[in-house]
Amino acid sequence: MTKPSFSLLSGDSGPVQAGPEPGVVRIPLRGHSTKTIKKKAPVNPGTLVAEHPGSSVGDAHSPVLGVVTDITDFEVVVTAGAPQPAKEGEPAPSAPAVEPVSLDGLSRDDLKKALKGLGVSASAFPKAATLIVNGLNPEPDTAVAEVLLAQCKPTLEKGLAVVQRLVEPTSVLLAVAAGSSATLAASTAKQVAPKYPNSLNPLVIKALTGKESASGVTVVSVMDLYAVGRVAETGLPLAETVLTAGGKALLVKIGTPLADVLAQAGLTPAPGDRVIVGGPLRGKAVPSPDAGVAKGDYALTVVPEAAFPPVTDKACLNCGECTLVCPSRIMPGFVTRYVEFKLFDMAKKFHIEACMECGLCGYVCTARRPLLQFIRLGKQTLELQASALTACRLQGE
Repeated sequence: MTKPSFSLLSGDSGPVQAGPEPGVVRIPLRGHSTKTIKKKAPVNPGTLVAEHPGSSVGDAHSPVLGVVTDITDFEVVVTAGAPQPAKEGEPAPSAPAVEPVSLDGLSRDDLKKALKGLGVSASAFPKAATLIVNGLNPEPDTAVAEVLLAQCKPTLEKGLAVVQRLVEPTSVLLAVAAGSSATLAASTAKQVAPKYPNSLNPLVIKALTGKESASGVTVVSVMDLYAVGRVAETGLPLAETVLTAGGKALLVKIGTPLADVLAQAGLTPAPGDRVIVGGPLRGKAVPSPDAGVAKGDYALTVVPEAAFPPVTDKACLNCGECTLVCPSRIMPGFVTRYVEFKLFDMAKKFHIEACMECGLCGYVCTARRPLLQFIRLGKQTLELQASALTACRLQGE
């Protein structure tokens, strides 16, 4: 793998191919409750396996016919295949059939509830005067946005029609790479220079509206539209995602082990290589290739051990390189030092919340500090502190 060129143009990834048929799926749980399913329970494609307590966060479903073989705090494991009878001569256990749900004619609130039940998070679709569809590839060396716009246009337009019912915009804009001829019905295409980090939502808003404020603007990605469009087409829970890996575009079932996807993409990580979900700048390393693909995963990247200098725990050198490249115009060196020493209020004072998490600061860091990871930790800690404070106030009422 070469270092990122910062170009957001990927070239031709070919047609979207069917992903591997996994023998076991590991459905990720991210705040979901598993009270809806038990071990040894039979499941059909679309069977609910975990609900999320958030009213706008999509629930989790099985993508395959099979049996639940394990439940942990992090995943529901389903072994694919028809369930076997407990005793000879007895009928095999079966789960109730999953009936399609129509999204037609639903009120806004009922539509949000229906999407949640179908596994789609509606929290990203608040009302706004302007709706922007971000059609730029999320990162260098990823191609999912170009692939979806080129090959899945009918699905994206179905998704856009549903999202418009939620956002209720007066104008709809489509951000595409300069030179692209991609269009979507009911939207006006606007071209953006295809150089990272121009694909980040705040910078897309700036490029299309001239404003640095997100007030009155909702941005959705083409990946969001694809997810909504799929459930609108089928009426069935979301069971798949399109991601790119090894120059291929794959339609992958949720929970498919990353190792299976790597194998189909022709990627073989060597000892010391890192497997990244996402791209090389914003992606997250996974602890094991047995982990399952999650909703919204848009790329799978293998970073060779020698591709970049290793991350260190060295102290900041005060070189200022991170500040020079920061598109948010904050000082990542100071912010991350405050997080490192648990001075979260100071990190907030230095505008940690303004960080777009582009990863450029860590890329240029002379000391090779994990700047993006520190910032993500700081944001998460501040969110937990705010939630705890809100809970305490509610209990005191």
